[in-house]
Amino acid sequence: MGASRRFLKDDGHMPPAAWRNLLNAVRNLRRELGDVLDGLEAGLGANAPTGEVGERLSLEKDAVGTLLEATGMDRDPLEAWQPPLGEDGPRSRSVPFLEGLPSLRQIEDQQIVHDYMRFPGMDGEDAVQVGWRIYRRSTESSHRLFVFNANRTQAEAAMGVDMIYVNEHAHSVAMVQYKRMRQSGRNWVYWHDGTGEREVKRMEAVDAECDPAWNETGRPGAGTPGDPRLVTTPSMVKLCRTTPFMMNYAALIPGMYLTREHFSELLQRPEATGPAGGTRIVEHSIPRYLNNTTFTTLLRDGWLGTRGTGSDYVIELIRRSLSSEGPGSVVVGMHRSEVPPGNRRVN
Repeated sequence: MGASRRFLKDDGHMPPAAWRNLLNAVRNLRRELGDVLDGLEAGLGANAPTGEVGERLSLEKDAVGTLLEATGMDRDPLEAWQPPLGEDGPRSRSVPFLEGLPSLRQIEDQQIVHDYMRFPGMDGEDAVQVGWRIYRRSTESSHRLFVFNANRTQAEAAMGVDMIYVNEHAHSVAMVQYKRMRQSGRNWVYWHDGTGEREVKRMEAVDAECDPAWNETGRPGAGTPGDPRLVTTPSMVKLCRTTPFMMNYAALIPGMYLTREHFSELLQRPEATGPAGGTRIVEHSIPRYLNNTTFTTLLRDGWLGTRGTGSDYVIELIRRSLSSEGPGSVVVGMHRSEVPPGNRRVN
């Protein structure tokens, strides 16, 4: 490295010439690291999307990472994201997050091709722009996660991201609506508007259809014996701070998972009325919530989500949401395995 060696003892910023000399020295000493260094340089040199596009990609990445975590897999693949390339260079506007990940499909035979084009009881719709990835816990594992990412609108028009988790073995579905909090002075605040209220009403309708406490006659029912849930309705909300999109970073966005009932109750509290009117939820006013670790653990072990006919109902709604009339950004994960979720006795 010549005179550039002196910068190795300095914790500050290394000048470009010294940095280049260091890389060349490492390449000469360890030629097998050439591809790794090329990948690192490409990632450091790329500019992460910003603004509304970056915010939407951050939420989609968080949804994909949550699905991986809930299936018991590492989130490391998220670090490999690169801006998708088009004819005129990088194109990161209005494309699904998964399109920026390396191709990780593990297609063994035509049966898998058939599987990942369908959900249980559903056929694929070729008209929807989609990105697919298939993940495994390990080569020998029977656990597979089919991740589907649809985004058909301009990022500026996509107000939120829906995450849907389908556990095929448990016949269970859980859904999360992302809500972004904005900084207001020293506080982080979610402002509830007409769009948010319409979304809450839709979640209420879905939850009512999936409530196992009532059967088709309108009388309280026993639900599904032997298959208890802590939360039997599918709809949840994640309140999270507005976060810039970060490349080479796999951590989940810090946030608060709330059941739809808890979210609605917070909106009805007296302190939800803003000083100048409007309805809001201030971050520090929420005493209890599920964090990322607790939520993904409960989801992975089958304690959250629908059961029985409620799951069939929600799967039909998924089909509708992926049509041209659905929301602008949807991330769906289908967990397929021959073994049950955790915390179950295996005979």
